[in-house]
Amino acid sequence: MHVLRLDDNVCLVELPSELTDPDDRPYSNACAPQSLARNHYLILDFSAVQIINGIGATMLVKFSALARRQGQHLMAIGVSDHYRDVLRVTGLDRAISIYSSREEAFAAAQVSGSNLPTKQLPQATARDTSYWAKPVVRLNIPAMPQEAINRNMKGWRVVGPVDGFGQLWQKTYQLKVDKPGLTPEDVIRELKQNFPSLQPSYNRFYPTEKGIQPGEVVVIDSSTPGGPVSTGVMVLYSDERSFTFITPQGHPESGWVSFSAFETNNKITAQILGLARANDPVYEAAFRTVGSKMQIKIWTHVLTSLATYLGISADVNVEARCVDPRMQWAQASNVWYNAQIRTMFYMPFLWLKRVTSGQSKKEQ
Repeated sequence: MHVLRLDDNVCLVELPSELTDPDDRPYSNACAPQSLARNHYLILDFSAVQIINGIGATMLVKFSALARRQGQHLMAIGVSDHYRDVLRVTGLDRAISIYSSREEAFAAAQVSGSNLPTKQLPQATARDTSYWAKPVVRLNIPAMPQEAINRNMKGWRVVGPVDGFGQLWQKTYQLKVDKPGLTPEDVIRELKQNFPSLQPSYNRFYPTEKGIQPGEVVVIDSSTPGGPVSTGVMVLYSDERSFTFITPQGHPESGWVSFSAFETNNKITAQILGLARANDPVYEAAFRTVGSKMQIKIWTHVLTSLATYLGISADVNVEARCVDPRMQWAQASNVWYNAQIRTMFYMPFLWLKRVTSGQSKKEQ
């Protein structure tokens, strides 16, 4: 990362080749507004970027949320067609204004001619094109097992942390993998292959036949204190060391969750990193009462189950941080898509359908 102050209210950030760290503080600290007297502009130069994973996208969301709170306009230049698709599928294109050239962005930020940088970074070639899902207008759900409720996904769009109604929370779960011979790739491979069986009994996950691959979906049926909910996720990103799910409309959260494994000082850590807002006012009230605790219990269970599967001790560390305390009241109408309300209305029809189907089989 290289930061240039073009004016007292304009900051140019030349992003590094790899965006794989969730920590937004180096960017936020370097680009903090020096005064509130004028409009402030943050210009992100993507020219050198070769890799962004779901965790790096998490950093961009948090950076954009802070910039908005501080009244800073977030802009982007040097964005290739591939990364335009990444910003579109993550929803970041609604938080970051994309400009086709430096000159266009500098003119919009009213940078004085004497402060224009003379150096321009060459456009790098992306190395993550096969890891990202393509933008989708509406989700298409393939055939699922008969026992899956499979509601509230088909025809709906995906929504990320930029969308949603409630406070923006980051929750981090970490498990130390102390077992000789294992690599981060081994851990992620086992997690992908056994993901449904690692869930608690009240969570049922139904991946497609292709498994956890970019653009594939996972149908979810869950029992909660508030009642059943049928929803799912789309695989936003997937490589050998990490994968990320993004939620559809109506899901309890609007956001994503990233699963990764990494090595530090010859020790492997398995991590689950969630960044999301409650999707509507009903879900926000539920998360503030029991939902957040239940969510922590679910992901702790998954890492504990993974530890049992790997034959290691299950010491899971959990950290939760409110990234943006504000509510997005313009998103309050998301309650129309509330998957839990829709599921509960659908359950009597499902029960009748299954009873009728069972009776027909007996008569045969």
